[in-house]
Amino acid sequence: MIVLLSDDPSRRGVGALVARTARPHLGVLLTGLVASTVAGLLVVAVPVLLGQVVDALLADDGQAAVRAALLALGCAVVQVGAAAVGRERLVRAGERVVRDLRDRVLDQLTTAPLRFLERHRTGDLMQRATAQVASLSGFVRDVLPELVLTGGTVLVTVVVLATQSWAMLAVLVVVFTPAAAAMLHRFRRGAPAAFAAEAQAEARVSAEMAEVVRVRPLLAGAPLRARRLVTDPVDEAGGTAVRAQLRTVVLTRWIHGMDLVEALTLAALVLSGTALVARGSVSVGVVVTFVLAGRTLFTGFADLSSLVADVEAARTDVARTADLLRATAPTNASAPVPVAAGPELVLDRVTFGYDGDPVLRDVTLGVSPGHRVVLVGRTGAGKSTLVKLLTGLYAPDSGTVTCGGVDLHPLAPEDRVRLVALVPQSVHLAAGTVADDLRLVRPGATDAELARAVDALDLGPWLARLPTGLATATSALSAGERQLVGLLRVALLDSAVLVLDEVTSDVDPDTAHLVETAVDRLAADRAVVVVAHRADTVARWGEVLVVEDGGVRPLSPEPARPR
Repeated sequence: MIVLLSDDPSRRGVGALVARTARPHLGVLLTGLVASTVAGLLVVAVPVLLGQVVDALLADDGQAAVRAALLALGCAVVQVGAAAVGRERLVRAGERVVRDLRDRVLDQLTTAPLRFLERHRTGDLMQRATAQVASLSGFVRDVLPELVLTGGTVLVTVVVLATQSWAMLAVLVVVFTPAAAAMLHRFRRGAPAAFAAEAQAEARVSAEMAEVVRVRPLLAGAPLRARRLVTDPVDEAGGTAVRAQLRTVVLTRWIHGMDLVEALTLAALVLSGTALVARGSVSVGVVVTFVLAGRTLFTGFADLSSLVADVEAARTDVARTADLLRATAPTNASAPVPVAAGPELVLDRVTFGYDGDPVLRDVTLGVSPGHRVVLVGRTGAGKSTLVKLLTGLYAPDSGTVTCGGVDLHPLAPEDRVRLVALVPQSVHLAAGTVADDLRLVRPGATDAELARAVDALDLGPWLARLPTGLATATSALSAGERQLVGLLRVALLDSAVLVLDEVTSDVDPDTAHLVETAVDRLAADRAVVVVAHRADTVARWGEVLVVEDGGVRPLSPEPARPR
């Protein structure tokens, strides 16, 4: 069963995902947290020491005032260093967490079921796998250190002020906290939906833009009205994205209302402090400490409030990334499957359809070693679907597809391809040289081993004609030469069954002859399934089966035409 992505995924489990990913980097993270805590303590120590300077000057104790001032200066210098260390450690830990998350996304996407990839737009997948992970990198680089440093400073400030005067701390808390909490609550109430809508709108823009790029060759010569049919959805998606962004901007105005609350709280501190000094309950230095530390506290709380928007955006990104990881999570951890000698490829009463509409119904087919089967049929009859079922890329709705008695679809991709290898009509090659591409299927293979695979398929003369042999760039190869590289991959994999999908349809006659010769070499002891439409291909490659009306039947001989 294919798990689909959600446009507005739940944030449940986001913290657990981050914690699991951060666990290997706990040492670096703790170092950053400790350094940040020390920096927070030193920030609060400065106004306390300055308050002592004031008290010492009022008491006409110059030496004590100088000592306190020098100590405050030392605390300020050390605080800068501690904050720098904490910031560097936190950024390093955060970037490692994002790197691990990105690697996990990449690993799961490369092995995701084909049906999952087909059911989602490329732009949305790319947005989640790249742009949103990249935004997390920006968060841990720019926001996370400030969040930890500021949060630690606010917490330490409250604790230290409690040791100076409970009465003045009560004034600060009573005046400042309710109003600040109300504004923050108003922001938090609307933030999840607003930021989720913004992320969804941006993903839609990416998907629509990817669609325009995909059909660009068709648009180049199309009339304006036809082009608008493709570009109008981009404009609509862009308008939706702008409205979603404005919604988040309006929501953040609640954060900026903190300035008025801060001014009122400072006035209350000065008035209450004056009264307490008059009664002898506190010293002037304590009032100075509260005013200075209060400014630090307000600034810290304002910074935290503004960072809340970044935190909400990051939580949304993590939730969407977690949704992608959930949807592409491996469903099994199959043990390596030994390739039996001469396994048979068998479809047993297989039914498959798209969105409840059956394409193939109750299909049974067996291909034994050394046997070749050619599949023909009109466009849309189900040949490509049958190929994807034969190679385990699709899971049948009912029935089984086995090779040597092993069910193909539940296998890990690396095990499945050792049993059944597919050479598609358009072979995709990795950037680099021919040798680099071949080593993707057999890492560590020597040039001599690659040359033996070339000789085994009688492709030595072709390789000799390449500009630099195995060192030739894959970008310099023609479509037919890419097919030859695909066949060399099969030789290196030593897959038990070979499935070819229109491998000679778009190649010149000379290259087609090389492909056919290579297939003959590979097919000597393998089961081979070929999808073809060229008459010469159908004539030379084995038993012909027709795919039509949801089934597979032998090709009936055509009646002789009257002369």
